[in-house]
Amino acid sequence: HPCRQHSSGSPAETPTVLTRKIKRSRMPDIRKSISPNKEFDKSELKERLTPTQYQVTQEHQTEKQFSNQYYKHREAGVYRCIVCGIDQFSSQTKYNSGSGWPSFYDVMDKQNIRCRKDASGVGGNLLRIIADPSLIRTEVSCKECGSHLGHVFEDGPKPTGQRYCVNSASLDFKADEVQGGDQDEPLLSCPATLGGCGGVDGVCQRVSKMTISNKQSEQSV
Repeated sequence: HPCRQHSSGSPAETPTVLTRKIKRSRMPDIRKSISPNKEFDKSELKERLTPTQYQVTQEHQTEKQFSNQYYKHREAGVYRCIVCGIDQFSSQTKYNSGSGWPSFYDVMDKQNIRCRKDASGVGGNLLRIIADPSLIRTEVSCKECGSHLGHVFEDGPKPTGQRYCVNSASLDFKADEVQGGDQDEPLLSCPATLGGCGGVDGVCQRVSKMTISNKQSEQSV
């Protein structure tokens, strides 16, 4: 076979060595840079953005839980990327996940985001990832400028079943012209059961089944 190479003098690799090679090949390369459609000068961004906005969007940091700007925000409108201004999320898909960060069950256009595997929450610990592959999260970034937005989890409400856990610091809100009263978005609640933007080790606490069932009972009343 033209793709096979035979070495007469080298010893055969043991199954253990082969297993290690396979595991390494399956590990996601989270540090691999993907060029965005538009690049911004870092010094210009440091002047334009707040320190938190810069750290979140450019250095993949996570803002404080619960005390961020848009966690309980309910105005009708569109949430845009703070760096390039492209529309990313609608208030119509925003809901309360109890996670401490703004949560959306869908994006406005999947062509505007880029998703990739992220093992930074466990420091790339290979043994932990092998034992529990669910520790690998899926990072969501702006496809236009490459800014970090947050992560997406599969514990959201219908119809998508997804939870886009997004940093407020990565967003800029544009309100609809008509606001107030009935224009405020209804508060949909769907408790998060998986990890959060700050890591899988407890920043976003797992919710007990009892808590979930109680909340669902309250909603059905």
